[in-house]
Amino acid sequence: MREPFLAEVAWAESAVRVIGWIKRDPALPGEPSLEVLLRERDGDREFAAPTKQLEPGDDPLDLWFDAHIKVNSVADGGPLPRGLWDLDLAVRYEGESVLVPLGRDRSTSIDVSPQRHFLRDSTTVTVYFSVHGTLAIDVGGEPHTAGSTGADAVVWKESDEELEITGHLDFHDSAMPVSATLTLREQATGRVYEVIAMLESKQTGLAYKADIPMTRALIDDPLPRGAWDAFLILGFSGLHRELRLMAPDRPAETQVWRRLRHVKVSSSKAPAPLTITVGHS
Repeated sequence: MREPFLAEVAWAESAVRVIGWIKRDPALPGEPSLEVLLRERDGDREFAAPTKQLEPGDDPLDLWFDAHIKVNSVADGGPLPRGLWDLDLAVRYEGESVLVPLGRDRSTSIDVSPQRHFLRDSTTVTVYFSVHGTLAIDVGGEPHTAGSTGADAVVWKESDEELEITGHLDFHDSAMPVSATLTLREQATGRVYEVIAMLESKQTGLAYKADIPMTRALIDDPLPRGAWDAFLILGFSGLHRELRLMAPDRPAETQVWRRLRHVKVSSSKAPAPLTITVGHS
């Protein structure tokens, strides 16, 4: 079955309006029914949005639908719970039901940037297109795992006494992040160390670069001893996505001068996740 085509996605007061069509399969019997579903990405909950079927357009095989997702009441009369919700179209024929994702095929007039709204308790609700192009709703705006991405290089910068991590991301035609943070989490204690990552749009995608100070700096304290797992946190309009960084083929290894003694600094190598180790782990 072909994927549905989205003609419109927009907030209409406190509801998200989703209009589109899907090509009917003439080989299947009966008249199909259409319904937009909100499916919890990290759970089993599912809610149905009121969906009207519209009159056919120029092609009688085009089945049009118009869904109104009232975020304040779509969850059995209550607000949509916190978390990530993927939007799928349920196409039901006699004896058969098919779920297809919404969003990958869409009109060029649709704004792909995240669109925000607020619930009665001021909770942020954002309609957005994922990095895979599918339509989703984020309730709460909390950081969520979005998979992993490989770092291109981890390099020791002698002149600045910093460890530089560089890489790039492919965002296709989805909305670009507006900020990025390199977050390091110490394996033994869970401590968090953060530095700003610089973003730059290039032909190969969105490039990022972050410098980790390893000796005393004017602003930041150096990365403490320990084994630190590396993550890239991307900030969009009302959204935060977390990517686990994977190590490049060539690891970094050096020694830095701290408190009158040398301390070893090293990084892991592919295919392992990226970990920065200061001292003995």
